[in-house]
Amino acid sequence: MMKKLNRTQIIILVVLLTLLLIPLIEQQEGNSAFNWTVFDYILAFSLLLTVGFGIEFCIRSIRSKRIKWVAIIGIALFFVLLWSELAVGIFNTPIAGD
Repeated sequence: MMKKLNRTQIIILVVLLTLLLIPLIEQQEGNSAFNWTVFDYILAFSLLLTVGFGIEFCIRSIRSKRIKWVAIIGIALFFVLLWSELAVGIFNTPIAGD
C-alpha cells in the first residue's frame, strides 16, 4: 500500500516542477541554449526528486546533527558531480554529455 506524501514532500515536488519549467519555457521561446529531449526532462526530474527526497529523509530520520549534515553534504556533492558529468563530461565517462 502506498503512503501519502507529507507536506514537505509536496513542497519538494512543486519546487522541482517549477525548476523544470525554466528550461521548458526557454526552449519554447526558441532559445538554442536549451535543447532538451523528453529523456533529459525525465532524467533531471528523477535526479532532482532523488536528491530532494533523500535530503528530506536524512533530515527526518537522522538524529545526530553531525551525521545529518555529513549525509546532506554527501548527497549534494554527489548530485553536483553527477549533474556536471551528465551536462559537460568533466570526468570523460561513458555517461558524459555533449
